[in-house]
Amino acid sequence: MFMEIRSQKLACLLWISVVLALPAQAATEVVVDEEIIEIAQATDIEEEALFIVKAMSEVLAAANDFDYQIETAFDVVQQSGTKIEFGASRQIQVSRPARMRMEVQQRDGTRSEVVFDGENIWAYVPEQNVYAKTEQHGDLIEAIEYAVDELGMEAPLQSLVSADFYETVLDSGLTRALWLEDSVVAGVPCDHLLLSNDYTDFQLWISQADEPVLQRVVITYRHSPGEPQFQAQFIEWNFSPERKKGQFKFAPPAGSNQVRFYVPAPATNLDQEDEQ
Repeated sequence: MFMEIRSQKLACLLWISVVLALPAQAATEVVVDEEIIEIAQATDIEEEALFIVKAMSEVLAAANDFDYQIETAFDVVQQSGTKIEFGASRQIQVSRPARMRMEVQQRDGTRSEVVFDGENIWAYVPEQNVYAKTEQHGDLIEAIEYAVDELGMEAPLQSLVSADFYETVLDSGLTRALWLEDSVVAGVPCDHLLLSNDYTDFQLWISQADEPVLQRVVITYRHSPGEPQFQAQFIEWNFSPERKKGQFKFAPPAGSNQVRFYVPAPATNLDQEDEQ
């Protein structure tokens, strides 16, 4: 079993997942929205929950240059059904629309970096002194979509980069939106919400402030074997970062070797039978 855990963990590390979220920069006044009222008439979709999500979405859309830190955790489900949790600390620097740097330290101490400079996606593993590079032009949304679809990276919070998180939520086939309770996360009063579509449950803790932003996220993948979860705790925000020249550029260190991005092979019929 331990060999299985190690191999699955290595695959997760090689994917170098990209997790992005945006902070608040401007207060947003919530006004009556006829679309929200109409949608809220559906079963299991509450008007209050939609108003909170839309207010947060409008604040996120105003964010441009910022740094933040999160603690993430994710389940790796074994063939026995046992769930093993792995996690990482991530420090992320973003300059919209097209630059990002992420530094990751896994719980076992393994470090990695991902840089998008508007022209290329770079990934670097310091302990092995190896890097990968692929050409990619455009904004952060396009870069993340390419990283997920073509490179096999994981980005469970990629919708937060969208210019309109609220519309992205609606377009996901929203079947449930509930306000659950008042909650306190790391000393911050929050609204605890539950959003669902046909495949996934999203629990969101959104600060009860003039500039509401995410404090915590828990995602449950209901259609995946064992219903694994991903969790993200938002720890520190810096809305006025001091940028250094070349901060969003990557230069391969001396003696480093270039390797290809790791792309998981598609599942075979035999693999699918083993999972059943």
